[in-house]
Amino acid sequence: MDFSVVVPTYNRRRDLLRTLAAYERQEPADLEFEVVAVDDGSGDGTAAALADLRPRRFSLRFETQDNAGPAKARNRALEMARGDLVLFTGDDIEPAPDLLRRHLETHRSHGDPALAVLGLTTWPEDGPLTATMRHIDGPGAQQFSYHYFEDGAEYDFRHLYTSNVSLTRRFLELEAGPFATVFPAAAFEDAEVGHRLAYHGLRILYRRDATAFHHHPYDAAGFYRRQERCGRMAALLFQRNPELKKWLAVREVEWRRLALLGMDPQDVPPLQRLADQLDSWIRRAIRLATFYDPIDPPGIDGFLSPLFRLGYLDGLCAALLPEPAARRVLASFFAESMPDAARSLEHHIAAAGVPGPVADLAALTSVPPFPGIPPGP
Repeated sequence: MDFSVVVPTYNRRRDLLRTLAAYERQEPADLEFEVVAVDDGSGDGTAAALADLRPRRFSLRFETQDNAGPAKARNRALEMARGDLVLFTGDDIEPAPDLLRRHLETHRSHGDPALAVLGLTTWPEDGPLTATMRHIDGPGAQQFSYHYFEDGAEYDFRHLYTSNVSLTRRFLELEAGPFATVFPAAAFEDAEVGHRLAYHGLRILYRRDATAFHHHPYDAAGFYRRQERCGRMAALLFQRNPELKKWLAVREVEWRRLALLGMDPQDVPPLQRLADQLDSWIRRAIRLATFYDPIDPPGIDGFLSPLFRLGYLDGLCAALLPEPAARRVLASFFAESMPDAARSLEHHIAAAGVPGPVADLAALTSVPPFPGIPPGP
Protein backbone atom coordinates (compact mmCIF):
# COMPACT_ATOMS: atom_id res chain seq x y z
CA MET A 1 0.00 0.00 0.00
CA ASP A 2 1.37 3.42 -0.96
CA PHE A 3 -0.07 5.60 1.82
CA SER A 4 -1.58 5.58 5.27
CA VAL A 5 -3.38 8.87 5.94
CA VAL A 6 -3.37 9.49 9.70
CA VAL A 7 -6.23 11.62 11.03
CA PRO A 8 -6.71 12.28 14.75
CA THR A 9 -10.16 13.73 15.38
CA TYR A 10 -12.04 15.31 18.26
CA ASN A 11 -15.56 16.74 18.18
CA ARG A 12 -15.43 17.73 14.51
CA ARG A 13 -17.74 15.18 12.95
CA ARG A 14 -18.94 17.49 10.19
CA ASP A 15 -15.41 18.60 9.27
CA LEU A 16 -14.16 15.00 9.34
CA LEU A 17 -16.89 13.78 7.01
CA ARG A 18 -16.08 16.55 4.51
CA THR A 19 -12.40 15.63 4.70
CA LEU A 20 -13.06 11.92 4.14
CA ALA A 21 -15.39 12.71 1.23
CA ALA A 22 -12.53 14.62 -0.40
CA TYR A 23 -10.28 11.56 -0.15
CA GLU A 24 -12.83 9.73 -2.34
CA ARG A 25 -11.67 12.05 -5.14
CA GLN A 26 -7.95 11.27 -4.97
CA GLU A 27 -6.24 10.67 -8.30
CA PRO A 28 -4.95 8.57 -9.97
CA ALA A 29 -7.26 5.62 -9.44
CA ASP A 30 -4.40 3.12 -9.07
CA LEU A 31 -2.84 4.93 -6.10
CA GLU A 32 -3.57 2.69 -3.13
CA PHE A 33 -4.08 4.21 0.29
CA GLU A 34 -5.91 3.84 3.56
CA VAL A 35 -7.24 6.35 6.06
CA VAL A 36 -6.53 5.56 9.71
CA ALA A 37 -8.66 7.73 12.01
CA VAL A 38 -8.48 7.75 15.81
CA ASP A 39 -11.38 9.39 17.59
CA ASP A 40 -10.01 11.12 20.69
CA GLY A 41 -13.09 10.61 22.85
CA SER A 42 -15.48 12.81 20.87
CA GLY A 43 -18.95 13.45 22.22
CA ASP A 44 -20.57 14.53 18.96
CA GLY A 45 -21.29 11.18 17.34
CA THR A 46 -17.99 10.91 15.47
CA ALA A 47 -17.50 7.22 16.28
CA ALA A 48 -20.99 6.31 15.02
CA ALA A 49 -20.46 8.33 11.84
CA LEU A 50 -17.20 6.52 11.15
CA ALA A 51 -18.84 3.14 11.74
CA ASP A 52 -21.53 3.99 9.16
CA LEU A 53 -19.08 4.99 6.41
CA ARG A 54 -18.46 2.68 3.47
CA PRO A 55 -15.78 4.44 1.40
CA ARG A 56 -15.16 3.19 -2.14
CA ARG A 57 -11.83 4.83 -3.00
CA PHE A 58 -9.86 3.83 0.11
CA SER A 59 -9.95 1.50 3.06
CA LEU A 60 -10.96 3.07 6.35
CA ARG A 61 -9.89 1.84 9.75
CA PHE A 62 -10.62 3.62 12.98
CA GLU A 63 -10.56 3.31 16.73
CA THR A 64 -11.84 5.38 19.64
CA GLN A 65 -9.77 6.28 22.69
CA ASP A 66 -10.45 8.21 25.86
CA ASN A 67 -9.65 11.88 25.37
CA ALA A 68 -5.87 12.22 25.66
CA GLY A 69 -4.83 14.60 22.87
CA PRO A 70 -3.71 14.30 19.25
CA ALA A 71 -0.23 12.98 20.11
CA LYS A 72 -1.58 9.76 21.62
CA ALA A 73 -4.15 9.46 18.82
CA ARG A 74 -1.45 9.69 16.15
CA ASN A 75 0.67 7.09 17.93
CA ARG A 76 -2.24 4.66 17.98
CA ALA A 77 -2.91 5.33 14.30
CA LEU A 78 0.74 4.63 13.48
CA GLU A 79 0.49 1.28 15.21
CA MET A 80 -2.42 0.46 12.89
CA ALA A 81 -0.88 1.91 9.70
CA ARG A 82 0.14 -0.42 6.86
CA GLY A 83 1.32 2.05 4.21
CA ASP A 84 4.95 2.56 3.21
CA LEU A 85 4.37 6.31 3.54
CA VAL A 86 2.42 8.14 6.25
CA LEU A 87 0.61 11.42 5.63
CA PHE A 88 -0.22 13.35 8.79
CA THR A 89 -3.20 15.62 8.42
CA GLY A 90 -6.14 17.00 10.39
CA ASP A 91 -9.86 16.36 10.55
CA ASP A 92 -10.51 19.88 9.19
CA ILE A 93 -7.94 19.63 6.35
CA GLU A 94 -9.52 18.99 2.93
CA PRO A 95 -7.07 17.50 0.39
CA ALA A 96 -6.81 18.64 -3.19
CA PRO A 97 -7.54 15.73 -5.60
CA ASP A 98 -3.84 15.31 -6.42
CA LEU A 99 -2.49 15.70 -2.87
CA LEU A 100 -1.29 12.13 -2.36
CA ARG A 101 0.11 11.89 -5.88
CA ARG A 102 2.25 15.01 -5.31
CA HIS A 103 3.61 13.60 -2.05
CA LEU A 104 4.30 10.21 -3.61
CA GLU A 105 6.07 11.67 -6.66
CA THR A 106 8.39 13.69 -4.42
CA HIS A 107 9.32 10.74 -2.23
CA ARG A 108 10.01 8.54 -5.25
CA SER A 109 12.10 11.17 -7.03
CA HIS A 110 14.35 11.71 -3.99
CA GLY A 111 14.54 8.18 -2.64
CA ASP A 112 15.61 9.34 0.82
CA PRO A 113 13.88 7.51 3.71
CA ALA A 114 14.69 10.47 6.00
CA LEU A 115 12.82 12.92 3.76
CA ALA A 116 9.62 14.59 4.95
CA VAL A 117 7.51 16.22 2.25
CA LEU A 118 5.70 19.30 3.49
CA GLY A 119 2.69 20.41 1.46
CA LEU A 120 0.89 23.73 1.49
CA THR A 121 -1.98 24.16 3.95
CA THR A 122 -4.06 27.16 2.96
CA TRP A 123 -7.51 28.64 3.48
CA PRO A 124 -10.32 27.43 1.18
CA GLU A 125 -10.99 29.86 -1.64
CA ASP A 126 -14.74 29.91 -1.03
CA GLY A 127 -14.52 30.44 2.73
CA PRO A 128 -14.38 33.55 4.93
CA LEU A 129 -11.05 35.33 5.28
CA THR A 130 -10.65 37.62 8.27
CA ALA A 131 -7.73 39.95 8.86
CA THR A 132 -6.57 37.50 11.53
CA MET A 133 -6.60 34.56 9.09
CA ARG A 134 -4.74 36.48 6.39
CA HIS A 135 -2.18 37.67 8.95
CA ILE A 136 -1.40 34.42 10.78
CA ASP A 137 -0.63 32.55 7.55
CA GLY A 138 0.80 35.66 5.91
CA PRO A 139 3.29 38.20 7.26
CA GLY A 140 2.60 37.28 10.89
CA ALA A 141 3.38 33.58 10.32
CA GLN A 142 2.10 32.68 13.80
CA GLN A 143 0.32 29.58 12.48
CA PHE A 144 2.31 28.57 9.39
CA SER A 145 5.37 30.15 7.74
CA TYR A 146 4.43 29.34 4.14
CA HIS A 147 4.40 33.07 3.32
CA TYR A 148 8.20 33.02 3.55
CA PHE A 149 8.88 29.59 2.03
CA GLU A 150 10.33 28.86 -1.39
CA ASP A 151 9.00 25.92 -3.37
CA GLY A 152 11.55 23.07 -3.37
CA ALA A 153 13.58 24.49 -0.48
CA GLU A 154 14.35 22.61 2.75
CA TYR A 155 13.41 23.76 6.24
CA ASP A 156 14.22 22.72 9.79
CA PHE A 157 12.35 20.61 12.32
CA ARG A 158 10.16 23.51 13.46
CA HIS A 159 8.15 23.16 10.26
CA LEU A 160 7.03 19.56 10.58
CA TYR A 161 3.42 20.71 10.25
CA THR A 162 1.14 17.73 10.86
CA SER A 163 -1.61 19.41 8.85
CA ASN A 164 0.01 18.22 5.59
CA VAL A 165 3.31 16.36 5.87
CA SER A 166 4.41 12.88 4.81
CA LEU A 167 7.25 10.63 5.96
CA THR A 168 8.31 7.03 5.46
CA ARG A 169 6.90 4.73 8.10
CA ARG A 170 10.27 3.05 8.69
CA PHE A 171 11.86 6.44 9.44
CA LEU A 172 9.13 7.27 11.95
CA GLU A 173 9.73 3.96 13.66
CA LEU A 174 13.26 5.08 14.61
CA GLU A 175 11.61 6.95 17.49
CA ALA A 176 9.31 4.87 19.68
CA GLY A 177 5.94 6.48 19.93
CA PRO A 178 6.94 8.74 18.26
CA PHE A 179 4.75 11.62 19.50
CA ALA A 180 5.27 12.63 23.12
CA THR A 181 1.98 12.18 24.94
CA VAL A 182 2.87 14.77 27.60
CA PHE A 183 1.37 17.32 25.18
CA PRO A 184 -2.39 17.36 25.84
CA ALA A 185 -3.14 19.90 23.10
CA ALA A 186 -2.27 20.40 19.44
CA ALA A 187 0.75 22.66 19.73
CA PHE A 188 4.48 21.88 19.53
CA GLU A 189 3.96 18.11 19.75
CA ASP A 190 4.86 17.93 16.06
CA ALA A 191 7.91 20.20 16.41
CA GLU A 192 9.06 18.06 19.34
CA VAL A 193 9.07 14.85 17.32
CA GLY A 194 10.69 16.77 14.45
CA HIS A 195 13.48 17.83 16.80
CA ARG A 196 14.16 14.21 17.76
CA LEU A 197 13.96 12.98 14.18
CA ALA A 198 16.47 15.66 13.18
CA TYR A 199 19.11 13.65 15.03
CA HIS A 200 18.36 10.80 12.61
CA GLY A 201 18.87 13.04 9.58
CA LEU A 202 15.36 14.45 9.02
CA ARG A 203 15.03 16.68 5.94
CA ILE A 204 11.84 18.67 5.35
CA LEU A 205 11.26 19.56 1.70
CA TYR A 206 8.50 22.02 0.82
CA ARG A 207 6.35 21.23 -2.20
CA ARG A 208 3.86 24.00 -2.78
CA ASP A 209 1.61 22.12 -5.20
CA ALA A 210 0.81 19.42 -2.62
CA THR A 211 -2.13 21.47 -1.43
CA ALA A 212 -4.76 21.03 1.26
CA PHE A 213 -7.40 23.43 2.55
CA HIS A 214 -7.81 24.33 6.21
CA HIS A 215 -11.46 24.73 7.25
CA HIS A 216 -10.86 26.48 10.57
CA PRO A 217 -12.01 30.13 10.57
CA TYR A 218 -10.40 32.37 13.19
CA ASP A 219 -11.14 35.77 14.60
CA ALA A 220 -8.73 37.67 16.84
CA ALA A 221 -10.28 36.42 20.09
CA GLY A 222 -10.12 32.78 19.02
CA PHE A 223 -6.55 33.02 17.82
CA TYR A 224 -5.41 34.79 21.00
CA ARG A 225 -6.72 31.79 22.95
CA ARG A 226 -4.88 29.50 20.56
CA GLN A 227 -1.68 31.45 21.21
CA GLU A 228 -2.12 31.10 24.97
CA ARG A 229 -2.37 27.33 24.49
CA CYS A 230 0.78 27.39 22.34
CA GLY A 231 2.62 29.22 25.11
CA ARG A 232 1.66 26.55 27.64
CA MET A 233 2.71 23.77 25.28
CA ALA A 234 5.99 25.61 24.58
CA ALA A 235 6.76 25.42 28.28
CA LEU A 236 6.37 21.63 28.09
CA LEU A 237 8.68 21.52 25.09
CA PHE A 238 11.27 23.57 26.97
CA GLN A 239 11.12 21.20 29.91
CA ARG A 240 11.90 18.29 27.56
CA ASN A 241 14.46 20.22 25.50
CA PRO A 242 16.08 23.06 27.48
CA GLU A 243 18.44 23.79 24.57
CA LEU A 244 15.46 25.29 22.70
CA LYS A 245 14.90 28.07 25.26
CA LYS A 246 16.00 30.91 22.98
CA TRP A 247 13.84 29.75 20.08
CA LEU A 248 10.84 29.41 22.42
CA ALA A 249 11.34 32.91 23.96
CA VAL A 250 12.02 31.33 27.36
CA ARG A 251 15.32 33.20 27.66
CA GLU A 252 13.53 36.45 26.87
CA VAL A 253 10.99 35.84 29.64
CA GLU A 254 13.71 34.93 32.15
CA TRP A 255 15.72 38.02 31.25
CA ARG A 256 12.68 40.27 31.57
CA ARG A 257 11.91 38.90 35.02
CA LEU A 258 15.47 39.67 36.15
CA ALA A 259 15.32 43.13 34.59
CA LEU A 260 12.13 43.95 36.48
CA LEU A 261 13.81 43.09 39.75
CA GLY A 262 16.25 45.91 39.05
CA MET A 263 13.63 48.51 38.09
CA ASP A 264 13.67 52.01 39.50
CA PRO A 265 11.38 51.84 42.57
CA GLN A 266 9.24 54.70 41.24
CA ASP A 267 8.33 52.60 38.19
CA VAL A 268 7.12 49.63 40.21
CA PRO A 269 3.69 50.98 41.34
CA PRO A 270 2.45 51.89 37.82
CA LEU A 271 3.65 48.55 36.49
CA GLN A 272 1.82 46.76 39.29
CA ARG A 273 -1.35 48.75 38.57
CA LEU A 274 -1.14 47.69 34.94
CA ALA A 275 -0.55 44.07 35.99
CA ASP A 276 -3.59 44.19 38.28
CA GLN A 277 -5.77 45.46 35.40
CA LEU A 278 -4.06 43.51 32.64
CA ASP A 279 -6.99 41.22 31.80
CA SER A 280 -9.14 44.28 31.13
CA TRP A 281 -6.47 45.85 28.91
CA ILE A 282 -5.99 42.65 26.92
CA ARG A 283 -9.76 42.42 26.40
CA ARG A 284 -9.70 45.97 25.00
CA ALA A 285 -6.96 45.03 22.55
CA ILE A 286 -8.76 41.85 21.48
CA ARG A 287 -12.05 43.72 21.11
CA LEU A 288 -10.34 46.27 18.88
CA ALA A 289 -8.74 43.57 16.70
CA THR A 290 -12.02 41.65 16.48
CA PHE A 291 -13.86 44.78 15.32
CA TYR A 292 -11.40 45.20 12.45
CA ASP A 293 -11.30 41.49 11.48
CA PRO A 294 -13.93 41.72 8.71
CA ILE A 295 -12.64 45.13 7.55
CA ASP A 296 -8.91 44.28 7.33
CA PRO A 297 -7.86 47.95 7.31
CA PRO A 298 -4.38 49.31 6.51
CA GLY A 299 -2.00 48.96 9.43
CA ILE A 300 -3.80 46.04 11.09
CA ASP A 301 -0.80 43.71 10.70
CA GLY A 302 1.23 46.01 12.94
CA PHE A 303 -1.41 45.60 15.63
CA LEU A 304 -2.10 41.88 15.28
CA SER A 305 1.55 40.86 15.37
CA PRO A 306 2.30 42.15 18.92
CA LEU A 307 -1.17 41.10 20.10
CA PHE A 308 -0.69 37.46 19.10
CA ARG A 309 2.87 37.47 20.40
CA LEU A 310 1.42 38.70 23.70
CA GLY A 311 -1.01 35.76 23.65
CA TYR A 312 1.88 33.32 23.30
CA LEU A 313 3.80 35.06 26.10
CA ASP A 314 0.63 35.00 28.21
CA GLY A 315 0.57 31.21 28.17
CA LEU A 316 4.35 30.89 28.48
CA CYS A 317 4.64 33.22 31.49
CA ALA A 318 1.73 31.52 33.24
CA ALA A 319 3.39 28.12 32.77
CA LEU A 320 6.92 29.15 33.75
CA LEU A 321 6.59 31.83 36.44
CA PRO A 322 4.81 32.06 39.77
CA GLU A 323 2.26 34.77 40.43
CA PRO A 324 2.53 37.74 40.68
CA ALA A 325 5.78 37.67 38.69
CA ALA A 326 4.04 36.19 35.63
CA ARG A 327 1.56 39.09 35.38
CA ARG A 328 4.22 41.73 35.95
CA VAL A 329 6.40 40.30 33.21
CA LEU A 330 3.45 40.09 30.84
CA ALA A 331 2.38 43.64 31.75
CA SER A 332 5.84 44.90 30.85
CA PHE A 333 5.61 43.22 27.43
CA PHE A 334 2.15 44.74 26.97
CA ALA A 335 3.39 48.24 27.82
CA GLU A 336 6.38 47.80 25.53
CA SER A 337 4.40 46.92 22.41
CA MET A 338 0.64 47.46 22.48
CA PRO A 339 0.39 51.26 23.01
CA ASP A 340 2.75 51.92 20.08
CA ALA A 341 0.83 49.39 17.97
CA ALA A 342 -2.45 51.14 18.82
CA ARG A 343 -1.00 54.55 17.92
CA SER A 344 0.21 53.21 14.58
CA LEU A 345 -3.17 51.65 13.86
CA GLU A 346 -4.90 54.90 14.80
CA HIS A 347 -2.75 56.76 12.30
CA HIS A 348 -3.45 54.28 9.49
CA ILE A 349 -7.21 54.12 9.95
CA ALA A 350 -7.45 57.91 10.25
CA ALA A 351 -5.56 58.30 6.97
CA ALA A 352 -7.84 55.73 5.31
CA GLY A 353 -11.03 57.17 6.81
CA VAL A 354 -11.95 53.87 8.47
CA PRO A 355 -14.25 54.16 11.52
CA GLY A 356 -13.57 52.25 14.69
CA PRO A 357 -14.03 51.94 18.46
CA VAL A 358 -12.44 55.27 19.39
CA ALA A 359 -12.67 54.68 23.15
CA ASP A 360 -10.62 51.47 23.03
CA LEU A 361 -8.02 53.06 20.77
CA ALA A 362 -7.71 56.11 23.00
CA ALA A 363 -7.39 53.96 26.10
CA LEU A 364 -4.67 51.77 24.61
CA THR A 365 -2.62 54.71 23.37
CA SER A 366 -2.72 56.22 26.88
CA VAL A 367 -0.79 53.33 28.53
CA PRO A 368 2.61 54.76 29.50
CA PRO A 369 5.88 53.00 28.68
CA PHE A 370 8.09 51.84 31.52
CA PRO A 371 11.65 53.10 31.25
CA GLY A 372 14.70 51.29 32.46
CA ILE A 373 13.90 47.82 31.07
CA PRO A 374 17.00 46.82 29.11
CA PRO A 375 16.64 44.60 26.06
CA GLY A 376 17.42 40.94 26.45
CA PRO A 377 20.77 39.41 25.51
